Amino acid sequence: MSRPAAAAVLSLLGLAGFVLFYVMLVPPWGVVRPGPRVPLAPVAAAENAWTEYSVALADLHREAAPRWLGEAAAHDLTPEVLAYLGRHVDALAHLRTGATRARFGYFEEPPTVVTPVPDLQALRHLAELAAAEARRLREAGDPAGALALETAAYRHGTDLAQPDAGVLLPIVAAGCRRSTAAALFTSLAADAPAEALARAARDVAAEDARMPGAWQATSSEWRLVARTVEDGFLTSRDGPRSPAALRLRVYDSFLRQHGAVLEEARPLLEAWDFTGLQELDERLPKQLAVRAAPWRNFWLIDNLAARMVNGVVAPLSRPARLLYVDRANGAAFQVLAACRAYQISHGRLPEDPQVALAEAGIEWPLDPVTRRPAGYRLEAQGAVVWMAGFDGRDDGGREPYLDKVQAVIAPGTDLVYRIGEAPTPRPLVRAVAVRP
Repeated sequence: MSRPAAAAVLSLLGLAGFVLFYVMLVPPWGVVRPGPRVPLAPVAAAENAWTEYSVALADLHREAAPRWLGEAAAHDLTPEVLAYLGRHVDALAHLRTGATRARFGYFEEPPTVVTPVPDLQALRHLAELAAAEARRLREAGDPAGALALETAAYRHGTDLAQPDAGVLLPIVAAGCRRSTAAALFTSLAADAPAEALARAARDVAAEDARMPGAWQATSSEWRLVARTVEDGFLTSRDGPRSPAALRLRVYDSFLRQHGAVLEEARPLLEAWDFTGLQELDERLPKQLAVRAAPWRNFWLIDNLAARMVNGVVAPLSRPARLLYVDRANGAAFQVLAACRAYQISHGRLPEDPQVALAEAGIEWPLDPVTRRPAGYRLEAQGAVVWMAGFDGRDDGGREPYLDKVQAVIAPGTDLVYRIGEAPTPRPLVRAVAVRP
């Protein structure tokens, strides 16, 4: 090899070594390093709903939960059920008191995925306990008391969906609210006073306004994941790690790639576009696998970041479906409760629900998918309310979904609600299938 060629090779090797040194040891410019985590503003115990809910959970923990507590709203009031209700009167009292509190605070600092959370199963059991007690009150001739307890439990469910705490708690909140919604729909068929029904409609409307949508819950999950990656990748148990340029570069790439996924999903989440979300869920793993390939980047920065993104990005369509059905249940109840109150006051159901909604003091709730008022019509059997469903098309509420648990995107069908028919209390956890 000639001297000029050898010098060129040595120069290139030296340059490569310098670049490697620079990438590994020199912190990048323009990267915002994580700052100290600010504790959350504490909520005084006297005004914190969690103070009461925690005592209610402690009361439930005194014995193992019975099997029937899974779907209490539909369970017969057997001697076993009545005995269990009698042993947990205090839990219901604390639930009622907690629902009157204006604030709810559980976490002391912004949580990560390793932050301890309440007993999620027990929170659901508390909602089911309220549903069983509401049934007992209805059958004992106190439908107004049943409605009051059901709306208290509905508020308890909403309280659990804390902002900036990830998507898990909104999902649990939707589960608690779904159990309560089943009891609320049952109460529509009871001879409750008109004002009690109108008040229940107003209470549900207020809680639905506080419940996060698919976009809010997912962006909250993104922030929780970013904090978790920050803790695990940039710090250690002994405190912040010494400055590491490579770590900062990978973390910066992770934030950019992670944020790009969220921005791609944002319009789909805001529009409740379940078909688009399903397609995104199917497409993302393949895209991230390509980005993680080692040949994509010589320094492996973007590759490592892509692997991290692939490890934390979960399917988005499933929680979106859960939250949509939760929102649909609440909207349908508002319309039907207002119309039932109108029927009790005037002796007939209204042809136009706007009249009944105005008397109840609430606005006509919108279908989140179509952003138009929920569908309504009168049939010989009574009032019918419907939402467009997972295909995003309002088909007139003629063909109901046969299986909301499976959440099939079935063109031509809608989410249909009638007085006396409770929505399914089971969670939507299976994958969506598209029918031609």
